[in-house]
Amino acid sequence: MHPDRAFAAGEGAALRIARAHPFAVLSVAADGAVASLQTPLIPVLAPDGRVSAFDGHFARGNRVYSLLAGRDDAPCVAVFCGPDAYVSPSSYASKGEGGRVVPTWNYVSAEAEGRLALIEDAGETLAILHRQTDAFEAGGADPWSVTDAPADYIGKLMRGIVGFRLEVTRFEATEKLSQNKAEADIRGVVAALEARGGSGARGVAARMRELEKG
Repeated sequence: MHPDRAFAAGEGAALRIARAHPFAVLSVAADGAVASLQTPLIPVLAPDGRVSAFDGHFARGNRVYSLLAGRDDAPCVAVFCGPDAYVSPSSYASKGEGGRVVPTWNYVSAEAEGRLALIEDAGETLAILHRQTDAFEAGGADPWSVTDAPADYIGKLMRGIVGFRLEVTRFEATEKLSQNKAEADIRGVVAALEARGGSGARGVAARMRELEKG
């Protein structure tokens, strides 16, 4: 998380970010080594209500599985990355007031820290697959379900994956969106990002406008 607490956001913001951007980076510490999952990103399902745990799955061929196999749990951090964008000093109205401005990067992210445990039970892992699929397919024109595929086909594929649960001890967000700047500078950043276009710039500008409205 960003060290400046001016950009800190609470669990409510963190949950919103995790739900909007569920493709998370997991870093797991085991036996003194830190292994980023080889995927390197994993879809992680955010629960309803207050967050106490996240569920997901990954391939048994992933290097982190060999690090965790046989262990009860391991320290883990999941990072959910929202929109981000480069901010040019030319965006600031205060650039003309002595030039004491430098480039920066605006971004939105959430972190869930805790202990990660493997779920070897096939029934529990299958339940995770159902919950993830139902959540990610929701709202689609023709939502797919795990039961749409032959059971023997799903069973064969499941032999190559393992479920996991991240029991959360810290869950918070960073929204670094020029809150430490004057209003004229913030307006300049929003205008510049909207003019630049691209999903990252537009996403950051949209969130800055939401914060401005309160």
